[in-house]
Amino acid sequence: MNNRKSILMLILLVFTLVNVSVNSVMAYLADGDIAHNKITVGGSNITIDEEFDPEPIIPGAVITKKVRIKNEGPNNCYVRVRALFTDSDVGKYASIDWNLSDWEYDAADEYYYYKSVVNVGKTTSYLMTEITIENDIPENMIKDVDLIVYAESYQADGYSDYKEAWADYQKNDK
Repeated sequence: MNNRKSILMLILLVFTLVNVSVNSVMAYLADGDIAHNKITVGGSNITIDEEFDPEPIIPGAVITKKVRIKNEGPNNCYVRVRALFTDSDVGKYASIDWNLSDWEYDAADEYYYYKSVVNVGKTTSYLMTEITIENDIPENMIKDVDLIVYAESYQADGYSDYKEAWADYQKNDK
């Protein structure tokens, strides 16, 4: 009888050890924690502010075309602009008074980069104010043409200047 009690106690002890071990392993494997991390993506919203006084394209004509960019928010940003004639042949006979003191042209990508941060609610200086038609424009080039202005912005926070910001944009755009 004593022997039976010992075997029964041994079985009970083994069962208890196995139960505790299995539960410990299950608890270890099932342990978890939840962290609620809120990630927000920065952004910017810009508008092209343009004053355009359409004039006929004639030799020597001076056409008012004032272009600047406004940052509508919600973050400060850097701005770049591309301006292309819809007919590049006519564009060869037009001179634009580019503002190269506040803007920098990059011939590689054909963008004009505003050198300063554009704060929320603020506007860049004018990229251009007028287009002059050359006096020697051929007769067959005198036709309606548009100068298309396209602008992009990139959040300024975290960058020391516009070159660093746009280099990061190029790296992430791929």
